[in-house]
Amino acid sequence: THWFFRGHITMAQTESEMELMLCEDAEAAVSKPYPPTDPSIDLDQRQRSMDETSHATRHEKNAKLSRFIMMPIIPILWCILLLATMDREMITSTYAMPLLGICSASLANAVPVGGGIVFVPILALFGVQLKLGAAFAVATMTFGNGVFGFLSWMEKDPASIAWRVVPYAVVPAWVGAALGTFHPFLSPEQCRRLFAAFCIAVAAIVGKGIYQRQGVNDGKAKPFSIMNEREEINTVGGETQRKVMASCFSFVAGLVLVSHIGIGNAMTTFLVCTFVWSLPAKSAVVTGILVGGWTSIMPFGIHLLIFRDVPIALWVMGLPGVYLGARIAPLVHERLGITNVLIAFIVFLLGTAILMLTI
Repeated sequence: THWFFRGHITMAQTESEMELMLCEDAEAAVSKPYPPTDPSIDLDQRQRSMDETSHATRHEKNAKLSRFIMMPIIPILWCILLLATMDREMITSTYAMPLLGICSASLANAVPVGGGIVFVPILALFGVQLKLGAAFAVATMTFGNGVFGFLSWMEKDPASIAWRVVPYAVVPAWVGAALGTFHPFLSPEQCRRLFAAFCIAVAAIVGKGIYQRQGVNDGKAKPFSIMNEREEINTVGGETQRKVMASCFSFVAGLVLVSHIGIGNAMTTFLVCTFVWSLPAKSAVVTGILVGGWTSIMPFGIHLLIFRDVPIALWVMGLPGVYLGARIAPLVHERLGITNVLIAFIVFLLGTAILMLTI
């Protein structure tokens, strides 16, 4: 009995000591100061997380809407346009236009020059006047770059569009293109020389871009650029000076290039984005491509509604090719390599310049 009670007394003492130790630890934990926390850091992290979630949700909605418009809305609208404007004879006489549209859209989605640089010389080979070729170019670029290209980039990467540049690239070009379209001041011969000079200038710019790629030849390589990664672009003046310079360049491009040869503001915007706005290569390329299409809206409307000289049959039959070209261009570039595509484009540009100077 003595040992029994002695064991219980020892266990009770042990349990009391453990409870006392636990209480002391709890009091020490409560009394121990925690490291100070900055509530603004937590708020910033939560706000950043909410912004990222909102951006992802908005991007997904834009992508779904773009895919829905590209398929099936646009094909249905084209079928309605085909039935309303074309007959069997017109369709059979323009059956090759979709192929030409695919080629032009593939190039237009690689370099910001616009599909008109392919359409105008090819149509000139078939005896189409340069003025009608320019009207066809702006009609095609309005949808190829301004609609199909825009929807494609809204689906893939809407952040690549430099929206702050767009007003100063499009609106002045509209004014210049309207003046030049209503009051052209270049003769057909001068327009051909201007087109040849533009082709040579673009060939030089693209050649410099290929050189800066340093032999990289795969579809997933860095975007087309005319600046070396090691080069630094000096910022031009302040914000107001940039806006004025961008507006002046766009106005001149619309007045001289877009109104007479149907192209020009896409490459002008790309150069302005690179050297004036100091944008990255991808943003400069995407913005130039889209601005080239949006700039064409003004001269296209003038040619379609006032002059009524847009070759409707060629335009309607060329749209499916432009649509498909915009969709399959990334696959073509990945298989062939963007460098090979651009080298072929330079050869085409130089041949076009020779053609324009000899016809």
